[in-house]
Amino acid sequence: MRNMEREIRSGGRPVTVIVLAGGRGRRMNADKARLPVRGETMLERVIGQVAPYFSEILVSVSPGQKVHVKAMSRVKAEPSRKWKADHESPALTTAAKTEPGVRFVEDQVPDLGPLGGILAGLRAAANDACAVVACDIPDVHVALLRKLARAAAAADISVPVTKAGQFEPLFAVYTKAVIPEIEALLRSGEQSILPLFEHCRTERVPLEDAAWLRNLNTRGDYESYLKSIPRK
Repeated sequence: MRNMEREIRSGGRPVTVIVLAGGRGRRMNADKARLPVRGETMLERVIGQVAPYFSEILVSVSPGQKVHVKAMSRVKAEPSRKWKADHESPALTTAAKTEPGVRFVEDQVPDLGPLGGILAGLRAAANDACAVVACDIPDVHVALLRKLARAAAAADISVPVTKAGQFEPLFAVYTKAVIPEIEALLRSGEQSILPLFEHCRTERVPLEDAAWLRNLNTRGDYESYLKSIPRK
């Protein structure tokens, strides 16, 4: 049974987490979701951190992308939780369920970048509010996600903003209210997420300490990250 005191909620309602695992990884020259990190993949590492806190987990993948999630004997934040089966994408409607539940969702149109992945996830989500976490941000700041979810109860989007004024759109909370705006941006040929913040009710959440935030975009980023974490 889920520990309701730990579950991240927005306005008293459950929140879906969308883990962005699509993309070609051109700068990495590899599928980031499948990169090994101390005996698990990058995707498995992120799922393991978010699983205890969300009633629904969606993994956004590119059309035809194969991403394997092995059966996990534990979830880092809650050792007693068990994963019931192996899963492999793509599977839009018949994906096997884990505890608390993982589904793979394909982008409906290829090569639309993270904006397309967010749109696919929002359309498929059972809940109105969705926390978006990129799988190349390997360390999940749960307290910040909780704060963003609270802020999203009175907005369409809640997004962290650094002291330098930079947004972190791939570690943010979006609600289904933004779906029409995303569709309009994509129809216009726009793939950047940033214009969305001007078109929607956006709550900017100050990111006081960004030291934890690491985006693994290049092979050098990845190798540096591996050196920074202890071996099991």
